Amino acid sequence: MQLFKLILPRVILLLFSLASFSAEAARSREIGSQKNVYVTEWSKLKHKAELGDPQALFTLGNFYFEPPKGSSFRRNYKKAAELYFQASIRQYPSAQYNIGIMLHNGIGFKVDKVESYVWFYFASVNQSPVAKGVNKKSEDIVNQLKRELTDEQLTDANKRIEFYQRIIGSKRYREARTPERK
Repeated sequence: MQLFKLILPRVILLLFSLASFSAEAARSREIGSQKNVYVTEWSKLKHKAELGDPQALFTLGNFYFEPPKGSSFRRNYKKAAELYFQASIRQYPSAQYNIGIMLHNGIGFKVDKVESYVWFYFASVNQSPVAKGVNKKSEDIVNQLKRELTDEQLTDANKRIEFYQRIIGSKRYREARTPERK
């Protein structure tokens, strides 16, 4: 009887351990063979950006454009431009607007009024529910740039718009090349 009292708690503990192990194994199979473990929110954000999540790309771009106080980030307009561009071709409206501004003012990119027109245009016609605040501002800028650009520049801009629309429609984002950076 005493042997039974000694063995029973260990058997119960073993059964619970096996049950929790099999439940964890089932969860791992549901996710797939790869299990993602994030040490920090930063690593989670970076991983999402690497997978092409437009919001994560935009957020990382913000960190490089204007680093939070006390963070280890250094201001890097080139990196911000690259991240904003990747979010832009994935139709993230705020990134499209930011790319337009950066191209227009030569921040992180060489000044390119035609390319800035293209991205302000995309921001102005973006149908995303989060684009409402960006649509009107971008539309005003598009109208202003239409008056400033020559007919030849507008023709070039329309060709670029068609090019990016094909990429966005087919989701072949690797075909898009970041505009020339400084």
